[in-house]
Amino acid sequence: MILQLIILFSFLYSEPELDNSVELTGPDHISLIIHQDLINDFFVNLGSIKGEVKSFDWNLKNSRINISKEKAVFNAEIQIYNNLLSITQDVIGKVDISYDKLNNLIIIQIVDADVIIDIAGYDIGKIDIGKYFSKPLKLNGPQAVSDHIEFAMPSGKNKRIDVVVNSYSLKLIEGGIKLSTSLGFNSIIEQ
Repeated sequence: MILQLIILFSFLYSEPELDNSVELTGPDHISLIIHQDLINDFFVNLGSIKGEVKSFDWNLKNSRINISKEKAVFNAEIQIYNNLLSITQDVIGKVDISYDKLNNLIIIQIVDADVIIDIAGYDIGKIDIGKYFSKPLKLNGPQAVSDHIEFAMPSGKNKRIDVVVNSYSLKLIEGGIKLSTSLGFNSIIEQ
């Protein structure tokens, strides 16, 4: 499975925008479960995310996504420091998960990435960590054996039948994302 980086981060706690607008109307032909550990391994391999705000440096640590049946949440810690002090704040973000049926991609996007830094009542400033993750994470959806099937007919002509996603269901499950698809055949073409 090819991971394509495209992530946008959020640190405001809220319900996810889960795109399940097309209900599964046929049988569940092919399903794919993406465990949160796969997504979290991506964050580990992303490496250190650091920056500056006013006279302070900051470092984002332990970035991860936690998925339950009700919601997907981005969590991290942000350490803000200078020569005199160091503090750590929890970061909570909103995760939107959708499915691009046309391109067969599951899109995981973290939104609203502003962190307000307040040290002992003094407003240091706001950090837009989202700009460091400006693209959503895109993962391939369930794959049929082939996107089309070709048949040689007794007449010598070839027929091509395309395999298409008729409907789908995108659900959060404990610890992951489940995408189920119902397939169909169309676009019969004689050559």
